[in-house]
Amino acid sequence: MKNSIRIILASFAFLTSVYSECRAQDLQSAYFIDNYTYSYRLNPAFTTKKSFIGGPISNVNAGTNSNVGLSTFFYPRDGKLATFMHPSVDREEFLGKLHQTNKIGVNISYNIASVGFWTKIKNRDVFQTFDISLRNNTSQKIPYGLFDFLKGGGEDFVYDLSHVYGYTRTFMEFAGGAAVKFDKLTLGARAKLLWGTNMINMKVDHMIAELDGFSWSVQSFGSITGAGGGIRNKTKKGALGDDYDVLDWDGIKWRPLGFGGVGGAIDLGVKYEINDYINVSASVIDLGFIVWRNKVNAINLGETYIIQVEDIDSETGSIFNVVNNVINKFKSVYEFIPEKKNFTTQSLSINLNLGAEFKLPFYKKMSIGILGSTRNSHINRYNEIRMSLNTSPLKWLSLSLTGAYTSFGWEVGGMVNVYAKKFSAYLGTDSYYFNMNSQFLPIHEANAHVVLGVNYLLTRNPFKRRR
Repeated sequence: MKNSIRIILASFAFLTSVYSECRAQDLQSAYFIDNYTYSYRLNPAFTTKKSFIGGPISNVNAGTNSNVGLSTFFYPRDGKLATFMHPSVDREEFLGKLHQTNKIGVNISYNIASVGFWTKIKNRDVFQTFDISLRNNTSQKIPYGLFDFLKGGGEDFVYDLSHVYGYTRTFMEFAGGAAVKFDKLTLGARAKLLWGTNMINMKVDHMIAELDGFSWSVQSFGSITGAGGGIRNKTKKGALGDDYDVLDWDGIKWRPLGFGGVGGAIDLGVKYEINDYINVSASVIDLGFIVWRNKVNAINLGETYIIQVEDIDSETGSIFNVVNNVINKFKSVYEFIPEKKNFTTQSLSINLNLGAEFKLPFYKKMSIGILGSTRNSHINRYNEIRMSLNTSPLKWLSLSLTGAYTSFGWEVGGMVNVYAKKFSAYLGTDSYYFNMNSQFLPIHEANAHVVLGVNYLLTRNPFKRRR
């Protein structure tokens, strides 16, 4: 026996856990790598020896973050993967894998086109870059109490389901930057024009569910905000009377690649060479905002809903069936009052980096790097301290091995960077899955971050005299 309100609330869990972003969207393990083509995305003051051109596979970046494993939510049953709501999944086994606050994340950055080249301006070497990228930033936070209620079968009659937060946004980035060297000091900056496509915010500050006989009494204060290209705010009359309007879910039009807003951001970076063996650096990434259009804002002002306990299909072997059922129940039960304001502003998630590199005096082709990073994604703050061992044994080959302590635990990563005569290619990771089950689902924290790409190289800096 399950009840429909559990399915309704599962929407919060799944809709916010599908997308989540906490860490930076560029590989931290590449921060101290020599001639990494896209080092300017980590610090605009970083440069490479040669000019370059990048295409659709020049920089593919994807990662996940969590303090729980995906195997917490999926279980092999009869040759298929069942969700945690399947009746054969033990309640105590499932809940024993959770934390008081559960975070699950995905981040994606895809480079469409890019170019970098050396120029001479007022007798100074200037490295300029231009690129176009598609990015997704998301974040979420789900309390233990929500999953405790969803799984059912417990002895409690009152559940506190408060503090569920999540957002996702997708946008295009058009960026141009420059790095200028002043003796031992290098300064860099990038300006970004942001083309927003779509965004969703979900926020539930308060929600209490109480069982009374054969019905659930649910009271909540929550809101959902959507904006983006093609969205139209459709309303209908409320179910409790004709004197107010509510959001008509079925009337909303949504275009995934429409024009949803415009914004701007800047990246700032600095690098200082103390001597031949030590250099320090710092950068601020994504300092900016997006103004979204076609805003749809729906709120629940604390009304109490009475939901009758009823049988539903508990053989939820497919995650897609679960999500569809959740959304349908959610739309049919909750009424949200729309606001008339058509625009909303949202800042980006700012990333700060502080780095120091120490070259070994007995072998200058090897160095030790220390990098501290922090990122505020509005809902979750991500921090890490990373140490790396870097070496360039050959002119065309650079390697790094890194270890880090982060907000999601310990990580081990590394990178291989090939910098040949006419092309560069790289493959790196900040972390990878240590333990996976037979279905290749992470058992513990689902932390992984992989970056790969291939670029065409042009000439060296033509303004530097060759020895």
